[in-house]
Amino acid sequence: MAWVKAEYAGEFAVLATWLVGVAPWSVSLFEADGLTVVALRFLPFRFQFIFGATLAGERPFLWAWQVAAFQDSATVALAGTLGVAALGTFLLPFGLSLYYYAAEERLEAALPVDPVRLLGGLVGLVGLLTLAASALFITSFPGVTVPVGALVALAFAYLLLTVDRT
Repeated sequence: MAWVKAEYAGEFAVLATWLVGVAPWSVSLFEADGLTVVALRFLPFRFQFIFGATLAGERPFLWAWQVAAFQDSATVALAGTLGVAALGTFLLPFGLSLYYYAAEERLEAALPVDPVRLLGGLVGLVGLLTLAASALFITSFPGVTVPVGALVALAFAYLLLTVDRT
């Protein structure tokens, strides 16, 4: 059974790329000393909500490139660096998807490879980078971390790489 019909593969590739860009790639929740912390990590930024107290120096919003510098653990800082690498990597499929949306036939004629599969591979790379970052958060961050967007990106990559284009 085909998940995506061949005639809609291009549109699905564009939509999947954009969804990877807006989905949180990881969500963390932990409780400590009467505080509940929820961290939502998107490709360009991180939101962190702290319930139960106001902490001096806390920054609830950080751009992706600020996350690594704000951490006190080398492992969590590495996870932040992988998040920045994922953001940098994502800019390529995002730009390609914008062009593909605007000029589908021209891009298909210009590229030596199928743009759907190219987007699938690039989205898969973003998914692997965010999954690796999530794994570092899981091993060194208290509480529970769920790699929501990382798994979504890998699922989209699989669908794009295996779509029947005939």
